[in-house]
Amino acid sequence: MDVHREKVDHCFELVAQGRVDEASELAARCVEEAPDDGRLWQFLGLLRHRQGDYAGACDALETASLLVPIEPASRCALADCHARAGRDGLAGDLYRQLGRDERCPTSLLPAVAAGLGNLGQNEAALAACRKIVRRDPEHHHAHFGIAFYLRRLGRPAPAILAAVARAHELAPQVVLYRMTLAVLLDQAGRRDEACDLLRSLDPSTIACRRCLHRAMAIFQDAGDWSRFEAFRAQSDECRKSHGEES
Repeated sequence: MDVHREKVDHCFELVAQGRVDEASELAARCVEEAPDDGRLWQFLGLLRHRQGDYAGACDALETASLLVPIEPASRCALADCHARAGRDGLAGDLYRQLGRDERCPTSLLPAVAAGLGNLGQNEAALAACRKIVRRDPEHHHAHFGIAFYLRRLGRPAPAILAAVARAHELAPQVVLYRMTLAVLLDQAGRRDEACDLLRSLDPSTIACRRCLHRAMAIFQDAGDWSRFEAFRAQSDECRKSHGEES
């Protein structure tokens, strides 16, 4: 077997074993031996990105892009590198291209949406979430993402509520969805429905004080003092466990 091919194969074996640092070092030696191998530069870039070496990853992926058309995962990693370095224009261009690319795997689109959202490109982020839902109607994270970006864009409350309701329907075990839906229902004047959603929650399973305070406000407005006290007790426990003062 070709010695270079053996080294490349060993790189993949190291990654499979979780030995990413060793794989990256070996991949760097391999590209020195084969500097025109765009796929190998691409592999090195992804490894460096996984290591948190964003400058090194950017260099490797940019080199790869000069040699071969790079894959969607590499383009997403390159966009992240540019964003981290403050090159928002380049990052946004790459993320938007990925969002429009029908060859972009559904598994990458949440990262694309998040990247666009972090850059303040909420319309494009919303479009990415909607593309996920078109491909996978039961992707609850994407439904919640739709609600999140609709709210950022100041869209009508009923559309936001509908998206959160769908996320909750698909994943009722996610406290964030349940809590957000309850707050939206309460704001829409549907307090009884909001309380019904929250009464089935065990306060002791919630570690988010913001969520606990939202529930307390709803129960206080509804005059349900027993549930209010249960959630306040859990909020106090959370405060004490974090060493916060009253």
